[in-house]
Amino acid sequence: MSDMHDALRRLVAGEEGQYFDRKSLWEGTPGNKRPRDPREVRDHIAEYVAAFANADGGTLVLGVEDDGTLAGHSYRPDKVEEMLRVPETRLKPPLSRGRGVRLDGHELLVFDILPAARAVMVVGDGFPRREGDEVILSSEETINRLKDAGLVASPEARVANRASLDDLDPALIQRAIEAAGFDGPAEVYLVQRRLADRRGDTLALRNGAVWLFARDPATIQHPNLGVRVFRVHGTTVQVGAGRNVQDYPWIEGNLHTVLERARDLVGSLIRSSTKLHDLFFREAPEYPPLAWQEALVNALAHRDYGIEGRCTEVYLFEDRLEVISPGGLVEPVTIEALQERRRVHASRNPRIARVLTELGIMRQQGEGIPRMIEEMELSWLRPPELRAEAGSFTVALHNEPIFQGGDPDWIAVVRDLPVGVRQKRALIAFADGEFTSGDYQTLNQVDRDLAYRELQELEARGVLVPDGTTRGRKYKIRKPVSKAPAGAPLSPTRKLIQRMAEAGKITNSDYREAFDVGRPEAGRALASMVEQRVLERRGERRGAHYVAGPSWPPSGSGE
Repeated sequence: MSDMHDALRRLVAGEEGQYFDRKSLWEGTPGNKRPRDPREVRDHIAEYVAAFANADGGTLVLGVEDDGTLAGHSYRPDKVEEMLRVPETRLKPPLSRGRGVRLDGHELLVFDILPAARAVMVVGDGFPRREGDEVILSSEETINRLKDAGLVASPEARVANRASLDDLDPALIQRAIEAAGFDGPAEVYLVQRRLADRRGDTLALRNGAVWLFARDPATIQHPNLGVRVFRVHGTTVQVGAGRNVQDYPWIEGNLHTVLERARDLVGSLIRSSTKLHDLFFREAPEYPPLAWQEALVNALAHRDYGIEGRCTEVYLFEDRLEVISPGGLVEPVTIEALQERRRVHASRNPRIARVLTELGIMRQQGEGIPRMIEEMELSWLRPPELRAEAGSFTVALHNEPIFQGGDPDWIAVVRDLPVGVRQKRALIAFADGEFTSGDYQTLNQVDRDLAYRELQELEARGVLVPDGTTRGRKYKIRKPVSKAPAGAPLSPTRKLIQRMAEAGKITNSDYREAFDVGRPEAGRALASMVEQRVLERRGERRGAHYVAGPSWPPSGSGE
């Protein structure tokens, strides 16, 4: 059996490719089948070929029952010829005609459709577009706008004319296949992930396949696929005689290699500083690893690869780290939606994003920015600064803790309050003055409703004193007059330290009891302490517990 027939058999069986549709050329009840009206078939071909061309391309196979059974057709040769020529005769602009393929004694009509550069019209019937598994009627303007935004026929989807399967790294492809839980050869995997297409006996690679899996950087037909890293000695870039920028060797290769090398380099340049944790001051990276790594991965996964004059750039200033990605945001993603942690997602490069997600390199769609914000919060840092500018999107992570220069006694009190990180941040940031709900929203990048609920909780605990009406309300923070007297109940921090001294270990339950928080928050805090070598995890699941790590306070130490 030829490669073409083998691929077609998998398509017909539904084993390959989400951009595929199969239709019967018969109608009626079992035992009483009759050929469909040829005019109806021609209308169907015109609609579906245009719909695929107006979306992401695909394959239409006629002569297959709904259950995948081959049935073929019984039309005269002249009628078949009319059907195969429909893309040439019924569409504007015309597309390539279909082909007849004989498989297991049945003739099928097969249409291989590439994504069109501009909207394709069915003459007299408008502009259909494929969306998921449905065909919807759209407008020429909408389709062209989507194509211009890179959502259809984006650079990753274009055919890499000078590349073949031999140019790809087989070990890396096999790793992706296993991560995806896929069972089949590399050619089938690439087709199913829409990183390649069957063209008769030939496998045509798309750019996304080459960018993800290229064996040799010379194969990558993009001048700026990689990453450039710069260290800035100061808080602004200076040029000329006062130039203060140190640049590092250009990082090139396939996306997997670029990400690994970029993470290694940036990680080696990030310094440590003393930061306040849930328990005590400790040495920690100036930026949470997950936050800056997520920013880097997102930049490479979602950048506009149609912009070839610029690569992804990372700047390490004295006070911040900036990751700059070529290309602005894609509708419906907005700065406001990202800051409010809404799970909105649209990718210029869905094929690349899917493979990177399956490999565990990036998070599920829509989770990256919200998790980045959370990680900055848990490290007592400002939320990421997000900037969408002409032709670029920037994520800036600032390294100055929100409590910098604050009253250490008040910080110790706030640290032990059984409230969330955002509430603690506000109690420290606004410790010596008044603030409003708007100030709270800006500080924590949350919406009005969430700010209202969290401020109400602080009021109920007696930590905040409101002043004024709801609309013009301001808040003052009520601080304790003095520290707790000797013999007073232990603080949450001291409870945990005492538990470690008594039992030689602590559990998730111990943390929840001490700090009055839920299991997820306790789990995140404990995981962070493991990462910073404050604790060491032992056991799994119900038997999981934590023993003192190298950074745990010595016996008798303060908080």
